[in-house]
Amino acid sequence: MHGWSRLALAPLFKRRVFSSTQQDETRARVSEALKEHRLTWKGGRVDAELNRGRFGSLTVCTLRYGAEVHIEPDRLQDFMLVQVPLRGRACIDCGDERVNANPDCAAVIAPNRPLRLHWEAGCEQLLLKIPRGKLEAIGQRAFGDAAAGPLDFSPALRLDTPIGAAWRSMMTSLIHLLPTLDDGARRPPAAWLDHLEDTLVLHLLYNQPNTWQAHAGDASSVPRRLSIAESYMRGRLGAPLTLTDIARHAGASATALTRLFQQHRNTTPMNALRAFRLDAARARLRMNADASVTEVALSVGFGHLGRFSEYYRERFGELPRETRRGGG
Repeated sequence: MHGWSRLALAPLFKRRVFSSTQQDETRARVSEALKEHRLTWKGGRVDAELNRGRFGSLTVCTLRYGAEVHIEPDRLQDFMLVQVPLRGRACIDCGDERVNANPDCAAVIAPNRPLRLHWEAGCEQLLLKIPRGKLEAIGQRAFGDAAAGPLDFSPALRLDTPIGAAWRSMMTSLIHLLPTLDDGARRPPAAWLDHLEDTLVLHLLYNQPNTWQAHAGDASSVPRRLSIAESYMRGRLGAPLTLTDIARHAGASATALTRLFQQHRNTTPMNALRAFRLDAARARLRMNADASVTEVALSVGFGHLGRFSEYYRERFGELPRETRRGGG
């Protein structure tokens, strides 16, 4: 496995989600576990298996199809994916760049990159799924306002370099810790687990070329109306704000404000408001293990608890009650 051994990954291989020899079942189960996608079977015997572990908000998997497959998931949108073959090879098209992935070369796939993948027969891959909200929270601390812009990575990550070998070592260490997460008596402290989780993400943000890193030193200022709108939203998270309310306060039309957010934040004003609310909710749940999830949701403007939980899991990779339990 060129640096990856089944012994090193044994704790993950013990966490089977499914195995199957059926095409339709395999596509449905992988869609459920990762993302809806189009899957074309090119030849060979179906011998699929998915194993999955969770470490805080991060998800790590091993996946194989057995047969040769072509996969079209479109853009990932809500998460970033690091994908490295344990066996075999894969051709991964990230926008207009191609990564010929193998056990010594991973693919780092940013949330907004158009994506197409071709796995050769027998290919088995290790996948690391990082929620977009986790990336943005760590990026804001690392790069300041530069992390408010769109995130894109150079997609090829060599693992046969000192930097790549360090990332592989950190991944292996996290996988070794998976059994401790099931044992309440041996479970590591939440603050230490958070630190390890953040370090793995920071390693990619600091060492793999990306747009946040490149723009961190830019002196370009945020447009005044955009800054006013964001300050207004952050100060009124619990209020029933509309796009018209926000635009009026910022002194812009709804169309002009939407254009500013799309140009400088790669999102819409209302999606940005939702992200601010979710970030505030997460901070409150982590500070107070006794907090009521319902009360926290209401305090930041969510009147529908089910929808709040759905949005929360999309952004952070875990449910609100899991954040509260981890914080405690």
